[in-house]
Amino acid sequence: MTFSRRGSAPQTRKTLRRGGLLALPLVLALSACGIGGGGASTNRAGSCEISPEAASGKAITGEPSGTITFQTTNLKQDFSPYFTKLISEFEKKYPKVDVTWQDDPGDASFTQRLVTDAQGCKLPDVLNLNQTTAYALHKENFLLDLTAARPGIQEPFIPSVWDSLRFPGEKDSYVMPWYWGLTGLQTFNAELMKKAGLDPENPPTTLSEQFNAAKKVAAASGGQFYSFAANPRWRVPGDWQLMDAKVTNTEQTTFTFADDPKIVDWLTQYKDIYAAGALPKDTLSSDTEMTQLYSAGDLVWGSTNASFLRYVKDTNVSVYDKTGVAPLLDARGRAIMEGQLVAIPSTSKNPAAALAFAEFLLSPEKQTEFVSDPRISNFPSTTASMDIPKFTQITGDTPLDKANRISVELADKAENMFIYNWSDAVNTAVVSQLQLAISGKKSPTQALKDAQDKANSILKNQD
Repeated sequence: MTFSRRGSAPQTRKTLRRGGLLALPLVLALSACGIGGGGASTNRAGSCEISPEAASGKAITGEPSGTITFQTTNLKQDFSPYFTKLISEFEKKYPKVDVTWQDDPGDASFTQRLVTDAQGCKLPDVLNLNQTTAYALHKENFLLDLTAARPGIQEPFIPSVWDSLRFPGEKDSYVMPWYWGLTGLQTFNAELMKKAGLDPENPPTTLSEQFNAAKKVAAASGGQFYSFAANPRWRVPGDWQLMDAKVTNTEQTTFTFADDPKIVDWLTQYKDIYAAGALPKDTLSSDTEMTQLYSAGDLVWGSTNASFLRYVKDTNVSVYDKTGVAPLLDARGRAIMEGQLVAIPSTSKNPAAALAFAEFLLSPEKQTEFVSDPRISNFPSTTASMDIPKFTQITGDTPLDKANRISVELADKAENMFIYNWSDAVNTAVVSQLQLAISGKKSPTQALKDAQDKANSILKNQD
């Protein structure tokens, strides 16, 4: 499993996967079918009634009771014993609650199934979902305000992770973090770095430094190896976020990236290193993942997500053994994380039971038990769950050991930096313009302006 949009690894192992990659249609479908409720009454989510407890905006204090449905995303096949035991323990603690567990496969139809559930007022009571889909449901009033419903609910969680998951323009929280991965890393082929005259003990720490190093790679490699894949689809909007550039306005309702000089400079540098031969030209418009190119020994830099290292280890151990790992923080020293969430629909008929179950599921004790499974390489979201030997006693010196050590060290600075309206459609529109600039067919300024216009047009048509 990988959370990163930046060069993810093929699925080659039993791990946790993200579900619902196509979230934009959720917004379109809800609004088009008359269920959209941005300005609707607070006691309705579209055409669905929300519970009186949710409508009150007050703390939910009733005794947990009734039947609730808990939905995970592609976890049942590998983790059934864990969840069966967890549910049994919860029902023993709360004998008036019955929990039905269902598991969505998390395939390309994930979003459409949630749309159907929302339209039919049949969303599960406790829902495991990704960030984009959660935001779409929130905009339609389908998620319970957790801050109001359970004051202090945030206390067990890593503060930076919890705080950074508030939706744009909101002071309250509507989702809880579950397991997550850090994308604030750089991985590199130390041997190729040396051949390029670079010091693997002191790798570039900023994108600007990396682009300057790429020019040295081009001069020294003779076309035998390259810096990274040319296609910018693996690098946006992540690069821009690392630069602390203004990709959108504060409310995330309008794209503004063409107006930020840092992004203009980034694209100009990208064009220059492409022209210098630092990037394999046949990958500019190719969907070939950087993970595959890196594993083949063709690139200096690999993915920023450590989970891809398992793929490299499985496919080319000689490249794996040469791989170095170092932090890659944003301009303000923050580590970027992306992960899975848990939310409670406002339409739940038994919100007290749903809240109790969500808190039980995400408690430090249960998260510790969950991430202790050796097959799981993700991190928990509670502070106490990070303080276990799996994370505090990493003594090995393999690339994976180094990546895990760095991730643990950066965990208390990890923040979600998700751009909720950066959909697949927006990404495709923006990348096509960036490719024209990188290949020299448009100026960076014009390409960014055209990309921004197209991206904002997509948002306008979405509303």
